[in-house]
Amino acid sequence: MFSKTWRRNPLALLCAGMLALGACSSGTTSSGVTSSGVASSTDATGEGNKDLDKLIDELIKGSSYGVPPTAAPSVPPGKKVWIVSCGQSAIGCQTGAEAVKEAAETVGWEAQICDGRLNAGGAFAQCVRQGVAARQDAIITEAVDCSDIRQPLREAKAAGVLTVDFWGFDCDTGVGASGERLFTASVIPADEYPTNEEYQKAIGQARAQWIMARSRGRASIIELVFKGTNIGSALHEGFATGIASCSGCKVHPVDVTLSTFGDVRQLVESALLRHPDATWVSIPLDSLVLAGAAQAVAGSPRRAELQLIGGEGLPPNLNLIRGGQGQNAAVGQPIDWYGWAAVDTLIRVFAGQNPIPAGLGFQTVDSRANLPRSGPYVAPMDFRAAYRKAWGR
Repeated sequence: MFSKTWRRNPLALLCAGMLALGACSSGTTSSGVTSSGVASSTDATGEGNKDLDKLIDELIKGSSYGVPPTAAPSVPPGKKVWIVSCGQSAIGCQTGAEAVKEAAETVGWEAQICDGRLNAGGAFAQCVRQGVAARQDAIITEAVDCSDIRQPLREAKAAGVLTVDFWGFDCDTGVGASGERLFTASVIPADEYPTNEEYQKAIGQARAQWIMARSRGRASIIELVFKGTNIGSALHEGFATGIASCSGCKVHPVDVTLSTFGDVRQLVESALLRHPDATWVSIPLDSLVLAGAAQAVAGSPRRAELQLIGGEGLPPNLNLIRGGQGQNAAVGQPIDWYGWAAVDTLIRVFAGQNPIPAGLGFQTVDSRANLPRSGPYVAPMDFRAAYRKAWGR
């Protein structure tokens, strides 16, 4: 189903549901302090409860969010932008690509989307080369890792075509990082998360913190670990960091790879049978939830006691939460904001400036908080209005 190049760039799997630095220890460490500065404790009484309450409050409020840039250089007129979508058949990829197109057209540029088709047949590289051949001024790639398009990026540079990536990994980050940067620029998600790798680690940590807070510091967890991938490694490392401070938590890691992606339901069902004490399930990507993890939970004889937290908060996943169909929570991420940030980054590159942080963050979404009545996760601020103001539009 997937091309060989997906072995290093499965980022489009973030979207493919409509879209590691080793396994988590089954043991745990003593309590400590989270990156947000909240003291973590698994003590389910007194001060421990207060700490957990504060932690869940921060996750719900989206304390990680900043604000978009308040000013930008003058927008150069008449530019042509080529957008490489990770796959228009996938709702997450489509959302990001359409957001870039919307933002580019907002500033008066011509924008076209090339369907990367989840990299089938090397479509990522083909799209980049098509953009160069079409004499575009710039190419923006979405959830496409540098490792899959090294040579096309060099060809773009030689042709004088600027390249900007968002939601992906340049060649100096991720699994097997070579130390070289081949994109002209990458979106900086936030001050605290200068790369997509750091942003994804923070999201993995938030997933662990949600479990710790909702379980009151007492949890036996099945963690699905997406092995051998940039995104999977970052999310797993973040989860391990987040759960390390929970002395009352134990983690049962279950590996999944690109070759076993279609076996997710069986993997989760088997893990639940092997660990009858486990009542919490951590799934790194919404696409893996849709690939079978939700079915495993919904079909379990223990389904009433199981709680599953997934990934990005895509529309079909939020429908599962609304309907009580095997998913209970997600870590909502503003994919459309990421797309607008890519255009802001490009405006600055055209002006010879460095990109500045986009203010991206995340929030946990469950039946108690941040679950919209319909549709996808929505960021807690009008980032479009903020960017229009900064761009003078």
